[in-house]
Amino acid sequence: MSLDYVDGAATAVVDLTSVAFGEVERTIFRSGRLAASVFRYPTGVDAVRIGDGDNEMVILPFQGQHIWRARLGGRDVTMKSMFDMPRPTLKFFETYGGFYQHAGATAIGAPEPGERREQHGELPNAPYGEAAVYVGEDADGRFIAVTGRYNHTVAFATNYAAVPVAKVYEGSGRIFVGMTVTNLKASPMEVHYLGHLNWRAADHAELFGTTIDSGEAFRVRQEIPPHIKPGPGYVEWIDRLAKDPTPASVLSPDKLFAPEVVFTFDSLTDDAGQAHFLAVHGDGSGDYVSFAPLGGSVRWICRTPDQDALGLAFPVHSVTTPGKVNGVPVEHKPLGPGETFKVGIRAGVLPPSEVAKAKAHIAGVKARHG
Repeated sequence: MSLDYVDGAATAVVDLTSVAFGEVERTIFRSGRLAASVFRYPTGVDAVRIGDGDNEMVILPFQGQHIWRARLGGRDVTMKSMFDMPRPTLKFFETYGGFYQHAGATAIGAPEPGERREQHGELPNAPYGEAAVYVGEDADGRFIAVTGRYNHTVAFATNYAAVPVAKVYEGSGRIFVGMTVTNLKASPMEVHYLGHLNWRAADHAELFGTTIDSGEAFRVRQEIPPHIKPGPGYVEWIDRLAKDPTPASVLSPDKLFAPEVVFTFDSLTDDAGQAHFLAVHGDGSGDYVSFAPLGGSVRWICRTPDQDALGLAFPVHSVTTPGKVNGVPVEHKPLGPGETFKVGIRAGVLPPSEVAKAKAHIAGVKARHG
């Protein structure tokens, strides 16, 4: 089995296809504080736990490279859902409730009437044939990571390779999640991608970001997809947010985020080309996301008795999600033969001292853009 998809920062690699997964969790690799262990859920889904003892992620290496659970900064940051463990399925809603899902690459969003595909495409629960754990060091520090390779080939339609990566940094509540998609066709291929990063929502959390906070640049979704059943007051609430989205920037329990509220928004970036987003909790800590925006980004809030989640900011690459970055429209062109699409997301839990710095940075970016 080739491991050529592992990046050059690796100093040691374990091929997970040669590892025996069982009901009893066991350590397969250790380097200083960084370690990896493997186990199999009672449902039959294989999992690998990576981290430094204080911060960790549980990843499904052969099912979508889905980050099923994450504990950062001393708390479980994963959304609340109806699933206590993952199910072995390709169907999006039959095993939904993890911390991060890669979405795409042939489509994202809900299927149109008569369209035969899964919600958010084939990537969320894609069957990976190759996976590995590795350790390395980059500009952000020492890390332990999970990666793999998935080939999706459909005659007359598409042919691509997807290589994700998920890193936990030593001694830090920060992580990195990335995806590279390579067009293996001899003709152009349209790529769709959405990084579905689902934090556990917190009452009264305040949301900040390098955005333009107007109805024109921060657009609430007013169309209701087939899987959504709105209750009393929902349509009126959405109409209000269409005029002024700012009331949704505080997650107070009196506000109606059931079954969900979805925004598409334009971003502003700092000198490094990064957009920044922050959810500040009552104890002063914060959930943080940063990425180079791909066009229009998405915010998803879902607060019901069964699901409680804050999709603070999703990077999106799709012709169906137009948007601007720093006021400039972004065009999503198809990949040529052999060309690649790449995205990287930094996220984590910040202590109060770092939250203050992040808020100041966000305010500075917005001030510079007027």
